[in-house]
Amino acid sequence: MTDTAHARGAIRVLSPTSEDDWQEADLLIAELKAWDLRQSQALGFDPDEVMSVFYPDDGDIRRDSARPDGCFLLARDAHLFLGCAAFRRLTSTACELYDVYVRPTSRGRGIGLLLLQQLITEANAGGYHTMCLETAKFMHDAHRLYKSLQFHVREPYRSIPVMFAEATMWMECRFSGQGSP
Repeated sequence: MTDTAHARGAIRVLSPTSEDDWQEADLLIAELKAWDLRQSQALGFDPDEVMSVFYPDDGDIRRDSARPDGCFLLARDAHLFLGCAAFRRLTSTACELYDVYVRPTSRGRGIGLLLLQQLITEANAGGYHTMCLETAKFMHDAHRLYKSLQFHVREPYRSIPVMFAEATMWMECRFSGQGSP
């Protein structure tokens, strides 16, 4: 899947194929991090600690989301990139959903749902049985989206500092059949 057109307001979901696409992906991820840091700081967390725990510098989005172990998707309309989402391998049967972001001006249009449905299809077709994620407890709209796709709360699948434990939610979706949760 490199480009899928969707009827919802001419929103397209596509995999980055050019350097320009990856630059747009980098911009979206930078916006996601800035948004998350503002939210976390409002909760009293130190931005540097948030960055070191939840956005470590050792990750490489192009490598981590490369097929066959991962997938990175962008959503765009005719003029603007609107959001992104990705998954990467955790184990031979489980992947991790990450960098899910829709620009605030584009929220409420079903973009997150389109991105996640396509990622779930891709992960299932790639042989994964489970998709895991971590999210902040204050992200209630995201929780509703995840629950609508059959994600359920689970135990943590990696360690994080105790100071973040109460503010973090862990979820997973087990796939029941080819292409759907």
